Amino acid sequence: MKKVFVLLLLAVSAVMLFGCKASDYKVDGEFMAFEHGLNYGAPMVTSVTVTIEKGKVVKFYIDAIQSTKTDGVFNWNESTKKELGDDYGMKIVSEIGKEWFEQAAAIEAYMLEHGVDAIEKDADGFITNISGVSMADGGYTKLAKEALELAKAGTFKAYTVTSNYGVPNVVFASMTVNKKGQIEKLFLDTLQATVTDGNFAWNTKTKQELGYDYNMKGASPLGKEWFEQANTITDYVIANGWNKNSHPSEIAGVSVTTTDYYKTFDLLFELGKAGLK
Repeated sequence: MKKVFVLLLLAVSAVMLFGCKASDYKVDGEFMAFEHGLNYGAPMVTSVTVTIEKGKVVKFYIDAIQSTKTDGVFNWNESTKKELGDDYGMKIVSEIGKEWFEQAAAIEAYMLEHGVDAIEKDADGFITNISGVSMADGGYTKLAKEALELAKAGTFKAYTVTSNYGVPNVVFASMTVNKKGQIEKLFLDTLQATVTDGNFAWNTKTKQELGYDYNMKGASPLGKEWFEQANTITDYVIANGWNKNSHPSEIAGVSVTTTDYYKTFDLLFELGKAGLK
């Protein structure tokens, strides 16, 4: 009888252990992965966002912001590909008569139901096994996997497209939140670019990666390099929190223009609001 009781106890323990698996996602919110690239020589940023609710994946969202070149000058488009809707103009050239946002929605739904790894592609990168989709992957599966990994780590990311002396660049920030809803890390950076003889090229290093080689210190009224001032901003936000309706007018140790940085923080904290306490 004692042996039977022990076996029964072991069986119940096994059910509790394997039947109640903890979620991989400890923090709720919207986790975005993005990457910069080129579209016919013009800058673009592609993103995939995964939404976590109560420890479960409930949504994928694919989008991209492109740019146009006019009279030798590159400018970010006012609307993303999703926002353009039917005005994006893919439908008329699509072999299945589907607009970009419609095909993106089909990919999102498939990933949610079957998982990212279930998507199949041919040698040229075109998706082959989703009904209503005939376009190339475009980095969506790669970014979806990255977004899921960010969600597991509790790391939120956001970006803002802007320009530096008329040349497009990207401001971005990341924030790691623990399961208690506390900010553990906050990071701010910018990727700039150059235009030479009408040709656009992303810089190989970000402003943080350049460090003292960015050479702001000599021109700074505070004698501070860009990365030092960026880190002062993030330290301030960690210590004081963030309110998109009440931006700090000035931060001691900071003389750089903060408009684009604050806009990026607004987006970042909106994406992470479900996970913050």
